[in-house]
Amino acid sequence: MQNNATLTIEQSRLEALQQLGLLNTPPEERFDRITRLAKALFNTDIVLLTLLDEKTQFFKSRLGTSLEGTPRDISFCTHAIMEEKLLVIPDALQDPRFADNPLVTKEPFIRFYAGAVIRTYTGMALGTLCLIDSKPRHFSADEQELLLDLAKGAENEFQLHYLKTLQAENRRLAWIAEQTANGVLYTDTTNQIVWCNSGFSKLCGYSLAELVGKTPAELFLGPDTNPVTIRKLHQQVQQRKPAKADILYYSKHGKPYWVHVYAEPLFDEQQQYQGYISMQTDITERVGKLVEMERLAHLDPLTGLPNRRYFETHFAQSLDRLACNPASPDMLALFIIDLDGFKAVNDNHGHAAGDQVLTDLAQRLKNTIRDAELLARLGGDEFALLADVQHADDVSAIAQRIYQVTEQPQSLPSQPGDKAQITVKLDMSIGIALAPLHSMSQAQLFELADQAMYRAKAADLPFLIYTAGDD
Repeated sequence: MQNNATLTIEQSRLEALQQLGLLNTPPEERFDRITRLAKALFNTDIVLLTLLDEKTQFFKSRLGTSLEGTPRDISFCTHAIMEEKLLVIPDALQDPRFADNPLVTKEPFIRFYAGAVIRTYTGMALGTLCLIDSKPRHFSADEQELLLDLAKGAENEFQLHYLKTLQAENRRLAWIAEQTANGVLYTDTTNQIVWCNSGFSKLCGYSLAELVGKTPAELFLGPDTNPVTIRKLHQQVQQRKPAKADILYYSKHGKPYWVHVYAEPLFDEQQQYQGYISMQTDITERVGKLVEMERLAHLDPLTGLPNRRYFETHFAQSLDRLACNPASPDMLALFIIDLDGFKAVNDNHGHAAGDQVLTDLAQRLKNTIRDAELLARLGGDEFALLADVQHADDVSAIAQRIYQVTEQPQSLPSQPGDKAQITVKLDMSIGIALAPLHSMSQAQLFELADQAMYRAKAADLPFLIYTAGDD
């Protein structure tokens, strides 16, 4: 039996849901975008954006089902809104709360469920963004964080919708004053700041008095803010359209921080444009993680050098640049570097010693290259270097510089943790191909440089530039 406190909370929740004004309303693209993105990211049978009425679970957006809602007493989301953030059911048949649920035993035969709670700015649960599948599924911590991020986007949409419903009643600023989780900014028809909440001041470091009468552009943009993003945002504002972007801003003290901006144009009862209200969420930590993941995806984990994927991407960009300047005397030199004798190190001393040899050699190579040159490990004992050159002498000089790293033997422990040392002396063979002299195809340049490298190896030469006609 529910106690008085629980009944009061539920009543307040239902009142907030009614004030939102989205129950039993037609589908809207802004909400459908979120469910489509969730479907693409998680590939589940069903994705729902739900609102929980007193007796009904209403689907504001749905993918994978023709139903517009279900009775609340059998809905999984009723349980989800009791959670702080997220409810995950890996296998509903193994959960006594749901094993006999008709949504499990009959269509749509729910086995997996994950629902992220969507709340009002006061913390009242409105519904969920949920994923449903007919197969059990493990839901990783990273996937949970991603679902929470998407739910936060839906929550922002709900909050902005609520803001617009308050315009005619002149209650917009009163509601904004209650906002603390996100920064909220109100600008007039000339894009000058009229008002902000305390959350926005915390983000940027400026007080409201310092902000009023200024434009966001003159205060928050800095040297690394993407001008393309700003132009796109400006165009959307000029067209009086909803605008959103991830932007690098700078605080009052010059500290960079990332925000997700979602802005809605405001109109009075006569549909006269009044300015914009925007919600700004600090995504600095999330962007930092994405940047680090992108960086790690481009690195060879053993040597710390760029990997083949990054090298090929950079190579393609360099070839495009060269193709755009056909009159330039510059050439692009590809050096394929293969170690001679490395297999014997692995066979005689073990893979740990082989890894140490590769790590030490990679460091030596890094110490020899210049800022404009790109060195990468392609895999195994094969490396590659890309350099801009103008003369054949430049190519030979670079090859000799690379080759010299093997002149000094490497010392390694005879066993892991052993003080006794063994000496390893490797050689290398280097094959070189030039663009545009030999080709402008990346695949063919790799092939020609490989041919030159094998010829150098066969002739016991340190390096060899590909020569047409020697095929």
